[in-house]
Amino acid sequence: MRKALITGIGGFVGGHLTDHLISQKIAVTGFIHPSHHSHNLDNLKKKANLVECDILNKQLIAKKLSNSFDCIFHLAAFSSPSKSFENSKETLENNILGELNLLEALKKINSKAKILIVGSSDEYGDINHNRLVNEEFPLNPSSPYAVSKVAQDLLGWQYFLNYGLQIVRVRPFNHIGPGQSTAFVVSAFASRIAQLEKKGGGIMRVGNLDAYRDFTDVRDMVRAYLLALEKGKLGQVYNIGLGKLYKISDIFKKLISLSKVKVKEKQDKTLHRSSDTNKITCDYSKFKKKTNWKPSIPIEKTLSDTINYERERLN
Repeated sequence: MRKALITGIGGFVGGHLTDHLISQKIAVTGFIHPSHHSHNLDNLKKKANLVECDILNKQLIAKKLSNSFDCIFHLAAFSSPSKSFENSKETLENNILGELNLLEALKKINSKAKILIVGSSDEYGDINHNRLVNEEFPLNPSSPYAVSKVAQDLLGWQYFLNYGLQIVRVRPFNHIGPGQSTAFVVSAFASRIAQLEKKGGGIMRVGNLDAYRDFTDVRDMVRAYLLALEKGKLGQVYNIGLGKLYKISDIFKKLISLSKVKVKEKQDKTLHRSSDTNKITCDYSKFKKKTNWKPSIPIEKTLSDTINYERERLN
């Protein structure tokens, strides 16, 4: 049986990736931060071997790593672009130094595992016109988070180039689904609708609904992550996303239509973000050609599953 290591297994993507790997008969070990707490943790413990490890602890990560893994998915990272302005130092340290510690440890044990380094579409920055963005598009990070992702991306390239680590890099576009932090727009909407349902209805304050996002279901995304290591070319970088834009106002209306009570919208300028990437659409043709991957889960199912998750969490 193949064996996988997931750093940051306790996060939104980690749980879904665990489920997918197990469905493919891959045994999962996960690094989890000692201070991590989640209501899904008990469920995760039943599926994977969890190992407490702070990736900022260089000595500890070296001690916990071994050559027993066939593939490594590096997910551990601070993941909020908006919050990275408030926590820029922590974001840069965690995302850049954490990955550096991991790669250094893998270099020292001469790891032969295939390693996925996860960047972000935020590396491309603000684009004020609707166009498909491929991997050749200039990097223009506009937040501390985006800067950290560029560094993670290029560190992966450097360790492939100079030390022969079997690294594949990906730049995922926005992915959503059940279990995502309510710091992100779709889960935030779903959570607040679920709360209003318990109250019998009410008013929801919203920020900028005119932004656009290329949304992919997280379960399609983790399927792509495994394919990237199985079929992707070592050293290469691949965009992964839907290739289609959704307006946030349309997503909001779809979620409202799933509500069991009447919810009214009220604009609140204090909720508008200063850095809201406008129209950036994923060109994933390079990845599709290499792996034959394409998204398969419709947005309606994603939104329904997300709001149902928030209802269950409240109960």
